[in-house]
Amino acid sequence: MNPTLDQWPLDHLISSIGQRRFDQVLSHSMHRLTGADHCILVSYPAYTQHPYTLFTTGAIQTGLAQECRRLYDEVLYQRDPNLPRLQAGKPVNAPQIQALQVEELRDPEYRHQLMDRCGIREKLAFIGQSNGQPFCLNLYKLHDSSSRTLDASQLEAGGTLLASVLERHITFAGQQQVRFDLPWVLARLQGACGELLTARELAVGARIVLGYNSEAIALDLGIKMNTVLTHRKNLYEKVGIGTQNQLFALVVEGRLPF
Repeated sequence: MNPTLDQWPLDHLISSIGQRRFDQVLSHSMHRLTGADHCILVSYPAYTQHPYTLFTTGAIQTGLAQECRRLYDEVLYQRDPNLPRLQAGKPVNAPQIQALQVEELRDPEYRHQLMDRCGIREKLAFIGQSNGQPFCLNLYKLHDSSSRTLDASQLEAGGTLLASVLERHITFAGQQQVRFDLPWVLARLQGACGELLTARELAVGARIVLGYNSEAIALDLGIKMNTVLTHRKNLYEKVGIGTQNQLFALVVEGRLPF
């Protein structure tokens, strides 16, 4: 008989919060408790257009799992049958659990790309919130594993405890993930207004956000200071802002001010 979540020794899981080994410890725990062969943790922060998959780990081949991760985060999340629950914007007082047999999926492309290619036959979605932002722990059973079906009873009994652990890890992982450096600022600018700006305007804008003065930007990029000023003027006009603080806010929020 498998242990319950309340009986499961959580010291390893709790001690791994915010660390790289958390995914492996969680995957092992979920396999013992529910029979899951693979697990994926996805966060749905309100400040980005796309979800962010923190990890995908388990029995699915690594290359394929990472390919599916990119497909979901960039495109196929829009076709997730659980998306209405994840974008509801309402407080979740208790975690929600959604069970799904793959043959129940009505979207053939979604099923083929994310389920059939990976050999998935069954899914449990454990939905909660971290700092008011939804997250989903997806647990999968594969065709070529044991005949045992996924057992949701342990998640139902100890869901609050599991949600608390996941919430803490997502918070710590988010703090580690965001490094306020040049590549991160460039990526945020590109995502918010990249289609409006030239590559040089993006480069100048990122350095303005990081506190470079015009002379430092000119030296760093190997251009004249007057050219820096021209790029800054054009950037501000194109995105509809007038100050450095507004540019900073654009990067933090990841979207245009209109």
